[in-house]
Amino acid sequence: MKSKTMILMVVAVVCGLVASYLTSQLIAQKNKKIQLLVAKKSIPQWTPIKNPGEFFEQREWAESDAPQGAVTEMKDLQDRVVLKDIAENTPVAINMLQDKSKVGLEGMLAPKTRGIAITVNAATTAGGFVQPGSHVDVVHTVRAQGTSDSKMILENVLVRAVDQQPVRPEDKASMIPATVTLELTPEQALKLCQFKESGSLTLLLRPFGDNTKLEADKSEVALNKQPVEDKKATPRRDNRFIQFISNGPATKGVPFIQRDKKWINDPDSRTDSGPSGSGEGS
Repeated sequence: MKSKTMILMVVAVVCGLVASYLTSQLIAQKNKKIQLLVAKKSIPQWTPIKNPGEFFEQREWAESDAPQGAVTEMKDLQDRVVLKDIAENTPVAINMLQDKSKVGLEGMLAPKTRGIAITVNAATTAGGFVQPGSHVDVVHTVRAQGTSDSKMILENVLVRAVDQQPVRPEDKASMIPATVTLELTPEQALKLCQFKESGSLTLLLRPFGDNTKLEADKSEVALNKQPVEDKKATPRRDNRFIQFISNGPATKGVPFIQRDKKWINDPDSRTDSGPSGSGEGS
């Protein structure tokens, strides 16, 4: 009887110790702190994360309160796009961000810039060596009556995409594109739109790290400018005639002038009275 009592007491003590250990572990787990990335301010939907440190900071957070898929490394936020609004002081989770492989070109453009595509070929892209990430100068050329006039209209602009490829391919040093997308300010984009319909555009490939301004030619091609006719230098001869109309003893001359193969009344011409009939002059 005593031995059974001793066994039961030992079992009870062991169970108590196990329960105490498990309870302490649960408490410790609940109070355990981990480092999470937390929003420093409210972040609207579709915000591109170019500089994670601008939006997030590391803080201690209770592991039990951490969201599933919580982000702990700044590098995991680089070049992502926020899929839904993130409130201030909220831990960021991976499901709040667009996957890097699915971020479109709009997620790569710098703030306050625009992407604009132009039609190109091998000759206008340095033989196809203009690639995503290249910097180029843009030259505008007008050809007319056997002559050509070339002007540099933009300098040191970033190529964001070649055709539908926003990333420089690792296995190709060059490619023959049909379009190139440039990253420009709104003012530069408007300027390019004005020029690209009035001539051809050529991209001059810049060396890596070359930020110099060439100042090649600041003058611009005048758009839609019509030649001004110098009447003094080249006087125009117009065909004229006067139609004489008789009304009893009175005769009236009505002047006409030929313009664009049509005869129109010319009230500025001098008229003379004379016999009924018609005459022609030049």
